[in-house]
Order: sequence, then structure tokens, then C-alpha cells
Amino acid sequence: MSLLVLARVHVVDNWRRLLRYCGTSAVGVVLGQTILRVCYDLLGWSGLVSNLVAFVIANIPVYFLYRGWVWNSDGPTQWGRVVLPFWLVSLAGLAVSSLAVGLVDASTDNGWYITAASVAAFGTVWLVKYAVCDRYLFGNLMEGNGPSERAPELAGDGTQSAGVS
Repeated sequence: MSLLVLARVHVVDNWRRLLRYCGTSAVGVVLGQTILRVCYDLLGWSGLVSNLVAFVIANIPVYFLYRGWVWNSDGPTQWGRVVLPFWLVSLAGLAVSSLAVGLVDASTDNGWYITAASVAAFGTVWLVKYAVCDRYLFGNLMEGNGPSERAPELAGDGTQSAGVS
């Protein structure tokens, strides 16, 4: 099955979850960018320190919203299998964001450019984070999380298979 077909099937089957993911991400962006601007503009902290503080504070509610609202996972917290990998993926976004913010901060003192650099960098990690959360972290904790019933099984030549091998 082509990547495009798989993506389409996933969107059709999971559009509500995708909307909740987008909403949760929007909450995280607004919260994180507000904290970043307060730390940078009002407290006078560097762009890197402001970005780090905003990241840590905003990711705490985002984790719980992802876990509980987006993926409806209410089981016991699995630190090694879920929490640690979630923070590692998030830290990848922080690393990319910190690099971008550091470069911009070194060349300007405009807070809006700092904000744009942070949002753009985290945006590059956004889709990867969804895939990791859905495929490996929270999606596996959901009841009935198996292959999509809507996904047609395709034969090797791309035509629909009867499902018999």
C-alpha cells in the first residue's frame, strides 16, 4: 500500500483524534509562546533560556492532554515505555528549536523573530511526534488498537486482494 493511501486511510479512520491532536498542539503552542515571550521580553532572559523554560512548562499539560484526551489512555503510567520516549521526542523538537532560536537571537533582539524561529522549528517535528505518539506510545495503549478495518489489503501489484495468501 502506498504511503499516500495509508495516510488517507489513517486520516479517514482517525479524524477526531487528529483534530484533538491539533487542538492540543495549539494549546501547547499558545502556552509555550506566551511563556517564551514573558521570559524573553519581560524578564529579559536569553532566547535559549526562555525557550527551554517555555518548553518544559508547556510540555507537562501537553503530555497529559495527549495521553488522556487525544488517545483516551487512562491506564497506569508506563514511565519507561511511554513517558521517557515522549520526552525524548519532545527533546528532539527542543534541540531543533534551540538551535533556531540561538541563531536568530545572536543576530537580532526582536522577540517576534525569536517566536517565529521557535514555532517553525517545533513545527518541523510536529508530524513526526504525532506518528511516534500514535504508533508507539499512546496508540498501543488504546483498546482495540489493531489494523484499520477500513484499510484495504493490497496485493503486491497494488490491486485489492481478497485477503487470502
